[in-house]
This record gives sequence, structure tokens and C-alpha cells, in this order.
Amino acid sequence: MKKLTIILCSTLLFMGCAKKKENNTPMEPTTADRTQTDTYRIKLNSIEGEPGLADYAKEGKEVQGEIIQQLNGSDGSEYYVVKLDQPFEYSESESTAVAKANYLIVGGRFREQPLQKGANHTVVNVAIVVDDTVLTDEQLDFSKAIFAGMGEATEIK
Repeated sequence: MKKLTIILCSTLLFMGCAKKKENNTPMEPTTADRTQTDTYRIKLNSIEGEPGLADYAKEGKEVQGEIIQQLNGSDGSEYYVVKLDQPFEYSESESTAVAKANYLIVGGRFREQPLQKGANHTVVNVAIVVDDTVLTDEQLDFSKAIFAGMGEATEIK
């Protein structure tokens, strides 16, 4: 009787696992799956107590823009170019000249929380684009941006 119970339980357990594998629930499309007509806008906020855009620019506490391109990183991660609604001036330090930023690079900070449509306070890495030729690149060249720190991305409509 014990053997029959073990076999029956094992069979039911296996069938349950098989059904989970068959459940092909479509995943939320990433920015790369979107067409140009499907806009995807985000708001980036600084995280209190963490390094971020606010350390480089007065206007960096909260910025908004549209994701216009996906770039693959040499580290295997996905990054996105954000065209800012309002460019801002920034400086790397007090001793460097002030420059203007029109674009940011953002990417999910944690693997289990990728940046995607419907983002709500998703923690992202943020970099300021210093060389606009990054827009023509297929792979992100990290030397074309300044890592600014972290932020929280939320989709806006």
C-alpha cells in the first residue's frame, strides 16, 4: 500500500510540473519588442541617500523622457537610451566645465527587476550620455557615458 501511495503521489507531482511547463503565458514585451508608434515614457527619480543624477545636476532629482533605443552591453545586459523631455546642465565635479545632457542610458539594476513597460519604481542604473554617437551604436560603449548612480523608473503616459 505504501508503494502504491508513493507511486501515485510521484505521478501526480510529475503531472503538476508538466502542466506548469505547458503554461506558456506570454511575457510582457520589453522595449526592444516595441515599434516606434508604441511610445514608452519613463520618469526617473533619485533615490534618497544613494548616488544619482541629483549629484550631477540641480534638475536631476526628477527627469522624464522617452526610451528611443535599446543597446546591448558588453556585459550581457540590456540598456536603453532615454531622450530627455528637458535637457539639463551637469558637471562631473566642481572643477569641470558645465555640459548639457540630452540623453541618458538606463538599465535594470537587479536581474529579477528588469526595466519594462509598466515599470513602477523599478531600480535602475543611470548614466549621462557624453557622446551622442552612442545613438548609432548597436552595443553600448561605456566610455560614451558617465555612470551617475541609481534611480527609480516609473512608466508615465
